[in-house]
Amino acid sequence: MRRRRPYVTAFVTMSADGKIASVVRDSRLSCPFDKKRQHALRASHDAVVVGASTVLIDDPLLTVRLVKGPNPKRVIVDGRLRIPLNSRVVTNKDAETIILTCSDNSRSEKITALLEAGVKVLTFPCVNGVIDLNEALLKLREKGISSILVEGGGELLWHFFRLSLVDEFRVTISPYIIGGSDAITPVEGHGFGTLSEWVKLRLTHAIRCECGNEVHLVYRVLGRNA
Repeated sequence: MRRRRPYVTAFVTMSADGKIASVVRDSRLSCPFDKKRQHALRASHDAVVVGASTVLIDDPLLTVRLVKGPNPKRVIVDGRLRIPLNSRVVTNKDAETIILTCSDNSRSEKITALLEAGVKVLTFPCVNGVIDLNEALLKLREKGISSILVEGGGELLWHFFRLSLVDEFRVTISPYIIGGSDAITPVEGHGFGTLSEWVKLRLTHAIRCECGNEVHLVYRVLGRNA
């Protein structure tokens, strides 16, 4: 029987020129309505996923606060076990936290400390510190997680798109120009080359935000050879 992975939605808020953070890592792009949308999306998914860099830079809670709804499980992709033990996804007990890391770390004292803090840790094969996301998603599905919201960062989203693991892409266009070749874009990584390699999308919804100055776009991901 073929193993099924969770349904994956990627969500970002970016400036009109395609940046999610400036060169000094200022990422305050969301209006109050966009923040509520983000929290509603969290409440409608079984798990919210971010990379270790997001935890290191923002120290997010990844819980549902601006709307009524259940907290999703918090899944942190951390191949090198970089997140600190005092980060809020470790110390806050409002939602379950799962760390995905490399099998090479299986005997790490850091894992012992995370387990003692009540965090679940799953290990997977890695190449250069990059987790086998295909296998990780299948394992999460086996643990009852059927829908995932990926909130970033850019490197993690690159690997999700590179492996064709995204089903739906949501992006809010915020009314700012940030600029800067070193500013952060929604999808980082090596990038795809020619048109034949690019991920193709189909627009399903275009929603003008209640603030009147932002647009939220919903795309179905067709894949790289559609």
